[in-house]
Amino acid sequence: MTGQTSSTFRYYLISARPESADSQFLWRDFIAKHNTELLNNLGNLVNRVIKFLNSKYAGIVPDYTRDTDDIAGIKKFEADVNELLTTYIEAMDSLRLKNGLHTAMAMSARVNLLLQDNKLDNHLFNNFPDRCAATLGAALNAVYLLSALLSPFMPATSDAIDEQVNAPRLAVPDQWKVGDILPGHQIGNAAYLFKKIDESEEAVWKINFGGIPK
Repeated sequence: MTGQTSSTFRYYLISARPESADSQFLWRDFIAKHNTELLNNLGNLVNRVIKFLNSKYAGIVPDYTRDTDDIAGIKKFEADVNELLTTYIEAMDSLRLKNGLHTAMAMSARVNLLLQDNKLDNHLFNNFPDRCAATLGAALNAVYLLSALLSPFMPATSDAIDEQVNAPRLAVPDQWKVGDILPGHQIGNAAYLFKKIDESEEAVWKINFGGIPK
């Protein structure tokens, strides 16, 4: 079983279950969660940040501290991340694993919103360099935090993120601020965390992993 496959099963089994009841495994739901939540929310986020840094900055984290007017909205972003981090820690301390995983994925969505709000693209890079660097610095550091939050659930995925960030596993902090990955840090190469599963492949997945005799 590949890292992607094991991560998808681990994610689905935790995210789809009630905290205290039985649940039903549905292959169609399994594939949908993989494509919409793991691929579109998390995988595309990590790939976008790492590829942009490699393409525009030769893989070197730029000086993200020069947006002194906070046009990129990093202070609000840090506050939102810390609110989610508190919820995550409380959930994990009380063994509400489903809620902890859901909160980690909500943080991934918040990082995506940061990129969306700042319109991370060539125009931002060419015309607003300080805002672009601030956006990327915050996003990369948040991706690094995400790796730590996801580690109890999908360790293979966290390993892959850390390899691309080119840093050892981060310990989950009580409070978070952009700065674990500093300007000048050399990141690794971009690699896809997840690949799309076509709905037509449902029967193949059932045969390979559903206990159906081949």
